[in-house]
Amino acid sequence: MEQIYDYILQKESHVGLLRPTQEDAVITLVHPQNDRIKLLAVADGMGGKQYGDIASNYVLEKFGYWFLEQELSSFSDVIELKEKLINLVMECNNHFILEYGSGQVGTTLTLALVLEEDTILVHLGDSRCYFYKNGEIRQITEDDSDVWLYYKYQHINKEWLRYFSTSNVIHNCIGISLNLCRPHIYIYPNSSYKTLLLTTDGITDLVTDAKLQRILRDNDIHTVSKKIIDEAILIDQNLYVPNGLKQYSYDYYLVPVRGRDNASVVLFSKL
Repeated sequence: MEQIYDYILQKESHVGLLRPTQEDAVITLVHPQNDRIKLLAVADGMGGKQYGDIASNYVLEKFGYWFLEQELSSFSDVIELKEKLINLVMECNNHFILEYGSGQVGTTLTLALVLEEDTILVHLGDSRCYFYKNGEIRQITEDDSDVWLYYKYQHINKEWLRYFSTSNVIHNCIGISLNLCRPHIYIYPNSSYKTLLLTTDGITDLVTDAKLQRILRDNDIHTVSKKIIDEAILIDQNLYVPNGLKQYSYDYYLVPVRGRDNASVVLFSKL
């Protein structure tokens, strides 16, 4: 396979300091016939539900095998690809319900299919996709959570959401229910970013957007994924509930704990 342009592709995961099992799964694949076509994804098996690790790995294996089996010509029609990706999500959802029953198995999914000109994003849950370009980071996906609505409609500071006790409660995922699986699809030209970053909430519960941006700006791109993981797992955050948040009566608040969750990062960057 001829390499058409220079790039870096990274994936990093850590079980965390408190969890006994790794319920995150990550994937980075390059199409064997054209290295400009890639599949990147993170999935976070739902904590508190049975088989979270099974769910996240099953979904990424399903998408991975699909990707590798596709002929190169099938990646030319973006509209058709959207439908195929949605159908794969629904197939996974139906499999979990039929195999395990309702309310048993679930996972988030944040996936990027990088084509020659465009990137298709598929998103369910509270894992995230970021674009980084010209020194600025931008969150592309929206969290499927009640606390995200506080930020979106009531103008709460986004970085305060990590302190809500219900911050990990999501209302859109693969599995759990036939009615809770509603994939979001986004399409962006590849010129929208230099670096594409996918993270699970084990990262974003501890690492702010500003810190992610600083890590991307100040470090060699080859070390960025590991530094993001280290920031979430190993570095003492010295967090406290912001005084401005205490005036609201939405919820009770908790200080995030370093390394309390599985943490995963996938990074693709054009060099």
